[in-house]
Amino acid sequence: MEFELKGVEYRIAKLDAMKQFHIVRRLAPLMAELAPKDGKDGGSMDGLASALSKMSDADSESLLHSLLGCITRKENQGLGFSKVTNGTSLMYQDIDFPELMQLAWQALQFNFKDFFNALTSNLSGASLKAKGKLAG
Repeated sequence: MEFELKGVEYRIAKLDAMKQFHIVRRLAPLMAELAPKDGKDGGSMDGLASALSKMSDADSESLLHSLLGCITRKENQGLGFSKVTNGTSLMYQDIDFPELMQLAWQALQFNFKDFFNALTSNLSGASLKAKGKLAG
């Protein structure tokens, strides 16, 4: 997938299944905080902020570098595309915090759209089945 952010072209590739697993594992506490509880809407920003604050710096950075690891950026003068991160450092000094978060969000959406759709579908089906509304 290609997209443009702040006048720069980026490409996102698919992450391998093991990398996706580790990302979901690290995001699990955040997803749990956002899930509906007791018939109410999803969790609050306070809960999300609390879950985020509990992640270690190492886990947070690993998560971001894992997401950014599938993103390349178009170089000037037709030199092709280069990785945004080498796994431990950003390769471009001009990427600021809002841009960093937008890049990570794009990678998350692209790589996990099918997973979250299936999860939501499976959870909804399980909920209906548990209430006796689905044959099976």
